[in-house]
Amino acid sequence: MEEEKDIISIDFGAFFKIIWKEKIAIVLITILFTIGGVAYALLAREEFVSTGKILPEYQSKAGGLGQFAGLASLAGIDVSSAAGGGADAIRPDLYPDVLKSTPFFLDLLKIKVKTKDNKEMPFSQFYDAFVLDNKIEEKNTKIKFPTSNQYITVSYQTEKNLKDLRERISAIIDKKTGLITVTVKLPDPVVATIITDYSMNFLTNYITNYRTEKAKRDLNFLAERLDAAKGKYYTNQAKKAQYSDQYQLSMMKLQAADLQRERIESEYKISSTFYNTLLQKYEEAKLKLQQETPVIKVLEPPVVPNKRSEPKRAIVVLIATFLGVIFGIIFGLIRKKNYKLVIK
Repeated sequence: MEEEKDIISIDFGAFFKIIWKEKIAIVLITILFTIGGVAYALLAREEFVSTGKILPEYQSKAGGLGQFAGLASLAGIDVSSAAGGGADAIRPDLYPDVLKSTPFFLDLLKIKVKTKDNKEMPFSQFYDAFVLDNKIEEKNTKIKFPTSNQYITVSYQTEKNLKDLRERISAIIDKKTGLITVTVKLPDPVVATIITDYSMNFLTNYITNYRTEKAKRDLNFLAERLDAAKGKYYTNQAKKAQYSDQYQLSMMKLQAADLQRERIESEYKISSTFYNTLLQKYEEAKLKLQQETPVIKVLEPPVVPNKRSEPKRAIVVLIATFLGVIFGIIFGLIRKKNYKLVIK
């Protein structure tokens, strides 16, 4: 008997009778929700999505200079030392995180954009006007902490803006193909396309600079040393020629003159060897820089979207109508405690 009392039964006949009895209230509530959904769909801010696709180059460093091997060997350049070994210095799946970094967004806020009305303004001004509707509290725009070159300080409002922009700007990598898709969602279709293009260029430049930074430093260092060695080599060469011209007609062989000649020739040979060695290393460094520079192809440039992505008005109205029906039924069951007739 106690188990039978714990069982809850639903009388569907009574349920449908209550719905029919309260149909006017249910219909009114549904109409109100539908009207609310239509109003929201019409008044909600439109959002546009622009997309671009890039394909970075993925290759191991070993063998990357194979096309130059024959030519380099003729010049006495060791390609294997220039090529190095191993895979890419940065994991490809980390590329999208570049567009989540704070320096990227701080630079982004400074660029000039052009709206669909052909008005030019800084992106920060566009964001405040069209995304925030200029609803900004003055106290939130002040930086609380001292600024320094050792760290980044931003205001509370900028911090909130960066958080929102991280949701609006994204990059996704296809691990199978390596294709990177950059997507930007903003209220203006033209600005969304401009930001997509800027993001793609920023990512491309970041990858290129990251891959070639060390090679460039090595090349610049060798260029400086090569200039110094070249100057010393030419000086010793001129000194040797001058000494030869001075004593070639002299029949007198002095021990001091022989010692001077040996010193000059020794300095000339050392400077010549050092200069030629640096010249070879410099050519190797140039080949290495060429090999390290990635090829990044834009497969799909961003195009100005003609259709909005949000709000999806039909879906909004359908959801509002569905919620209206649900709340209408709940109201009908709660009214006059009708649920007691259904649940037994």
